[in-house]
Amino acid sequence: MAPRSGKKAAPRPHAAGWAVYLAAGPIVLVGYYAAAYLGSGTELVQTTMYCGASLAAVIALGVGQRLHRTAYRLPWMLLLLGQLLSTGADVTAFTIYSVSGEWPMSPHFTDGMYLGTYPLMATALVLLVRRRTPGWDAATFIDAAIVAVSAALLFWIYLVTPMAGLPGQTTVGRLVSAAYPVMDLLLLIVGVRLMLGAGTRTPAFRLLGGYLVLLLTADTIYGVQNLLGVYQPGNFLDALWISAVFSLGAAALHPSMARLTDRSAVAAPDATVGRLVLLALASLIAPITLQVQHLRGADLHITLVVTACVAIFLLVLLRMSGLVRTQRLAAITDGLTGLRTRRFFEEALTREVDNARRHHRSIGVLLLDIDHFKKINDTYGHHGGDRVLCEVSRRLREVVRTGDLVARYGGEEFAVLLPDTDAAHAAQLANRVLDAVGGLPIAVNANTLAAVTTSIGIACLPQHCDTGPELTLLADRALYTAKEAGRNQAVAATTRTRNIDDGQPEHAGAGGTGQ
Repeated sequence: MAPRSGKKAAPRPHAAGWAVYLAAGPIVLVGYYAAAYLGSGTELVQTTMYCGASLAAVIALGVGQRLHRTAYRLPWMLLLLGQLLSTGADVTAFTIYSVSGEWPMSPHFTDGMYLGTYPLMATALVLLVRRRTPGWDAATFIDAAIVAVSAALLFWIYLVTPMAGLPGQTTVGRLVSAAYPVMDLLLLIVGVRLMLGAGTRTPAFRLLGGYLVLLLTADTIYGVQNLLGVYQPGNFLDALWISAVFSLGAAALHPSMARLTDRSAVAAPDATVGRLVLLALASLIAPITLQVQHLRGADLHITLVVTACVAIFLLVLLRMSGLVRTQRLAAITDGLTGLRTRRFFEEALTREVDNARRHHRSIGVLLLDIDHFKKINDTYGHHGGDRVLCEVSRRLREVVRTGDLVARYGGEEFAVLLPDTDAAHAAQLANRVLDAVGGLPIAVNANTLAAVTTSIGIACLPQHCDTGPELTLLADRALYTAKEAGRNQAVAATTRTRNIDDGQPEHAGAGGTGQ
């Protein structure tokens, strides 16, 4: 027998509360259908299990908020109120059935309770979308609109219109019956917008998505079965509804529920293969529906289908234009700093040179390089170097004028195009850049600040040259002159304009700033 170690065994971790809660779902389902299998006299057991599962979700939504102390509670409070209203409707309907032996006939006040849950839940999802999305996410809005138009077409043709025309019902009864698929459609539209939007896909997010899928699937099948007259209480749909409330409760109990409202770092997620497949299927629904209706010999709903096709076509065109614009922007934008690329800078320089010659104006170019950048990378790592590049870029954007162009010229080198600017004004701007970059240290990590300086070369047209290539060549030579002279200074043409080390202006020739 092996000797025992002197160390105490680590305590076995307790199962997470959300996992225990979720695991109770299959147990409840087995008990629910086992009671149905046993026959008469077990209705009270089934009622208790069904309503108990619904009430447990309400409790979980309340406990989850207190347990995980989410900073933004309003969406979860609305979900709780919606589930509480649904639980009240369940208890009322089962009570009426146990007393009278019949389910409440629509229209009934329980319909108002059931229908009232949908606006509350839809509002909660809208608040989650707004909280998670930075700015206006036009791409995801268009994607959700494509899916929404297709879903609305199906709901209207196969659920709303048939329910509104049910025989043997009053006008109010028909309106109530048609209101259910309309509310489902509302929840579907908002849910699709949330699922397709930006933000982290936490376990709580996925559990909430599972709740929406299960609920809307069960509601849709229930509506179809009602239309066909084949719905029977206690069938498999109860399993979907029970599973849905357990998924909702588990989402609230999971620790990641507090991060569900974290703002995304990007405005819109990437166009993945799954996303494109979903949009392709949604775009095909309208023509497929028309063909199905034709084969059935049913009403073709020509006006509705044509309207849906036109709407989807225009939305797809709008989405494609957005993709083209995004791709073009990506091609001319540096991925790290958000500045324009060297290629874009050179094309803009060519245009500005031609424009300046026609109108007899001046152009200035600044080329600047971060001093000792290799040492920054070696000392603080590439993440630290990236932080320096991003912060220098931000300070450059703040210093330049409206209409000036800032680009990442390569590595740690930047270029600034100054339209309608002579040598004196270019030198003044260069000095402001020196002060902006070197005036305050830059955070290279969460705990460390580093002093960062730049060297700048200045060239202007027509003062120093006559062509765009010459302009950048002279600015580049001036930049290396600044570096060889000790760095942390700006040099125009071949003369030093300012020495920050001693703070004294140097008049080295016609190219100096005199500052």
